[in-house]
Amino acid sequence: MRRLIHFLAVVAIGSLAPSAVGQNQKNSKTQSTQQAKQELDAAKDKLKDANADLNKAEKEVDKAQAAHQTALAKIQKARQAALAEHGKKLGLPTAVAQHSAAQRAFDTAHAALVKEVRASADHQAAAKAAEEASARMQQLREDPKLSSEKRQQLTAELAKTLRRPVELERERAEADANLKQLRVKIGEAGQQVATIQGQAAKAAEEDSDVKAAQQAERDTADKLKTARAEVDQQKKDVAAAQKKATTEAQQLQKAQSAAKTKKGKNDK
Repeated sequence: MRRLIHFLAVVAIGSLAPSAVGQNQKNSKTQSTQQAKQELDAAKDKLKDANADLNKAEKEVDKAQAAHQTALAKIQKARQAALAEHGKKLGLPTAVAQHSAAQRAFDTAHAALVKEVRASADHQAAAKAAEEASARMQQLREDPKLSSEKRQQLTAELAKTLRRPVELERERAEADANLKQLRVKIGEAGQQVATIQGQAAKAAEEDSDVKAAQQAERDTADKLKTARAEVDQQKKDVAAAQKKATTEAQQLQKAQSAAKTKKGKNDK
């Protein structure tokens, strides 16, 4: 009797097993799809956060760049102020004025000499010859009978005549003793200006305001470098989050396809 009961129980269990297994597989597919969806949602949230962090980091770079540009401008402003201050202390305005005065004296003397030269018989003759040479040169350009070589030769000769009035003025100016002295004064005054400017520039670089501005620029440069590094890292994080979201989307699609395939088989 006991053997008969055991046999019937085994038969009953065996007859129920296929449907139970099918239900378990269906539940497993459903759970797999739900899990894939949850993981995709989590990946999307992470991608959203990563993009937000990147946007924030890029704004910080913009702020850091603006601060750095402002710091650079402050260096320039501080340096100009220091140059003016130290230049004044070293006598730069006076040196510049002396150089300008020497230049004006030379220009005045040179103009007077040129006027004198142009009034001379030699210069007037040279000017007349130059005028005739200019007219002759125009004729050469329009003369079709001349060969290229001959035209070039005559043009070179006429060009010398054209230059002669100016050469007379230059020769007299170079030989004039007064102008020579004035040129020396201009050179000496210019050298004095250059010397003081060099001293002022050196003093300006040691100026406390300039050094403070330079330190501020270095600080903003460091912050800009850090901000840019943060953007680079955030871009990597966004790329990783995007890759993860893409992978999870593919996993969900596979899970959904598998669930549909199983459902179709069960419906049959």
